[in-house]
Amino acid sequence: MANKSGIFDNLRAVVQSEEEVAVDFMFPSKSQFRRLQMMTHHNMRAMVPLSVLGLFRRMYKSKVLEIFQEELATNKIALDRLGRVEGSEIVASGRRSRSEEED
Repeated sequence: MANKSGIFDNLRAVVQSEEEVAVDFMFPSKSQFRRLQMMTHHNMRAMVPLSVLGLFRRMYKSKVLEIFQEELATNKIALDRLGRVEGSEIVASGRRSRSEEED
């Protein structure tokens, strides 16, 4: 079955909001896994072991290690939420500026 999207649907798919552009600038990766890694807060002692884990994941193309890292990052977000501060501030600032323009 043919896709029945018009020119306006295609244009809407290309246009990004200011928040999306800011998030893309702050976290420059198309991969959701890489963005999750960038947005998760870890303490300094954990950086070298996590980097070694990522190195092994890449060297051996391990899906198990990728799933482990993804679970770790997701659970870390729920634990302290410090890694999401920048993203939430970007979204909140856009909403704040829109509400000020309406007033």
